[in-house]
Amino acid sequence: MHICKKWLLALVFIPFMSFGQRNVDAIIDTVEMKNGTVLLFKNYTWEYLENEPVMMSIEEDSTGIFSNQWINDQIFAYKMQRDSIKDTLLVLVDSIHPFHMPVYGHLFRGFTYTHKGLDIKLNKGDTVRAAFNGVVRYAKYNRGGFGNLVIIRHYNGLESYYAHNSKLLVRVNQVMKAGDPISLGGSSGRSRGPHCHFELRYKDVPMDALRVIDFDNQKLITRSFPITKKVFYPNDYNGNAVYHKIKNGDTLGHLARKYHTNVKEICAMNKIKTNSKLKVGSTIRVK
Repeated sequence: MHICKKWLLALVFIPFMSFGQRNVDAIIDTVEMKNGTVLLFKNYTWEYLENEPVMMSIEEDSTGIFSNQWINDQIFAYKMQRDSIKDTLLVLVDSIHPFHMPVYGHLFRGFTYTHKGLDIKLNKGDTVRAAFNGVVRYAKYNRGGFGNLVIIRHYNGLESYYAHNSKLLVRVNQVMKAGDPISLGGSSGRSRGPHCHFELRYKDVPMDALRVIDFDNQKLITRSFPITKKVFYPNDYNGNAVYHKIKNGDTLGHLARKYHTNVKEICAMNKIKTNSKLKVGSTIRVK
């Protein structure tokens, strides 16, 4: 087997460690050695984490998914608005990209304007797993409320969030397969008890994960999913939103009770503060 001089020099310093049969799209070549399999990246960087490869760079990323806006120290990489999202069709799973439930447990809170994900009950120490194949973009404690947080970017551009963990099992830039352990469940950050807060976001914009996951049967509803503006808060676009014309004596608390919602939801939908004054005759969205 012929190996160029540049590779040969690099091999002198690489620890020979077995990697098994795992496929990693980021790897551009594999050199078989007597003592094991050495994985080389195009820029000749490498690292091992408990016999698993850690992706140091992806230069062959023709789609730009793992190079554009690849930020490891911020939870939001794109900072886009939903109205700027272009219509596209996302392939969720195929023959080489499967799906796995992040955790099996009772779903006790869903997606709303002020709660951007699913809260799944678990016991402290339960294993949380990657939902799809991808690469870890963020893995550390977040002071904004998520606690110990893992964000994985997937090959279709989606990102999945796993929050409130007691312990992280992965590092940034680590290549993941669906079902791989990423953390141990817990109640870190702003949390009232052990659970996994699971989100799906497309270019930072949150979407209701129940639009693609059949939670009762623990599987995907569809293999592909069209991304349009209606995916993000669909009531904004399909005519199901409820509005109220402000009258004398109306308060946010009164409206929340009347329409069986809460003040935070109303404020989020109307982009107002909890102490905002309601102008008589104006219209406010309540659902």
